[in-house]
Amino acid sequence: MLLGRERERSLIEGLLSGARVGQSAVLVLVGDAGIGKSALLEDAAARATGMRLLRATGTESEAEVPFGALLQLLRAALVHLARIPAPQAEALASALALRPGTGSDRFAVGAATLSLLSRFAEDQPLAILVDDAHLLDPPSAQALVFAARRLTADPVVVVAAVRDGEPSVLTDAGLPVLHVGGLSPPPPANC
Repeated sequence: MLLGRERERSLIEGLLSGARVGQSAVLVLVGDAGIGKSALLEDAAARATGMRLLRATGTESEAEVPFGALLQLLRAALVHLARIPAPQAEALASALALRPGTGSDRFAVGAATLSLLSRFAEDQPLAILVDDAHLLDPPSAQALVFAARRLTADPVVVVAAVRDGEPSVLTDAGLPVLHVGGLSPPPPANC
């Protein structure tokens, strides 16, 4: 049970509920290290009943590996790669080192990410949860932002957590942000 985060939990639950009825939503949680962003993502995962779930976590050791985080995020959705436009599928497959090529067309990779997420959500609403998004490799972060900014009537919700004060494509993209602050201490018990 997550205590003291009713406002944040209620907002995220509303976004999950909206995605279940075809309303896309994006939210970037921003806060200090250890403030509870990861716990909110875990809570969102537990509340995403009846939804598909795609997850990724940025890591410092892979922050320079192009498209590494995108592969982590999209792995389960790749079964639908053949269902998106061929040029997009080729660009994404190349970027993820699934086929030969350079994967250098960032527009095509972003468009393919959007198409793949939309296709993956056709059968069941989709929740995308990304922790430590400030540590995503830049090409992955750019592809995710490209897709997130263009979700419209798809049953998809994206919730990402970013450490406050860290540069991130997600916080620079004009996506909705929720600042996660510290919790107030409980009132003293009456003796």
